[in-house]
Formats: sequence, C-alpha cells, structure tokens
Amino acid sequence: MEKRYMKRLEGKFCKIVTKEPGEQRASVVTGTIEEVDYEDGFVLVESEQGLGCLKINTIVAIKPRSRRKRTEKEKF
Repeated sequence: MEKRYMKRLEGKFCKIVTKEPGEQRASVVTGTIEEVDYEDGFVLVESEQGLGCLKINTIVAIKPRSRRKRTEKEKF
C-alpha cells in the first residue's frame, strides 16, 4: 500500500484483507486503524479480538466501513 493512502485511513473503521506468502487463502480483519509505522512496515489495528499488528507488505486491500450493526433482516 502507498503511504499517502494509508495516512488517510488512520482512526477509521476498515475491512483489511491480507495474504501471507505461501498461503492459499486471504484473511480478513475488521477494525480501527490506530497507527501506521512506515519505518518498520506495520499497521496497528484495534479489533474485537484486541490490538494487533499487520505487515504492510501482506495487505492486499483496505476498505473503509461504517460501524453500524446489521439487523437480522439485513443479514440475509
């Protein structure tokens, strides 16, 4: 991901798709981007599981999302 785009997403709730080298499937993390560390190449994310970090070079896509909860009707 490019630096100019990552800085805009700090503090926003996002859906982040990552794919580790050698793995077949991608994984998805949904949470708030707390900080981007370009020197070390990490992104700190606060999600329901807690605070975690992701490598910038494994991120495939980031999409800003709203925090609203879906109702049972919207899930289907």
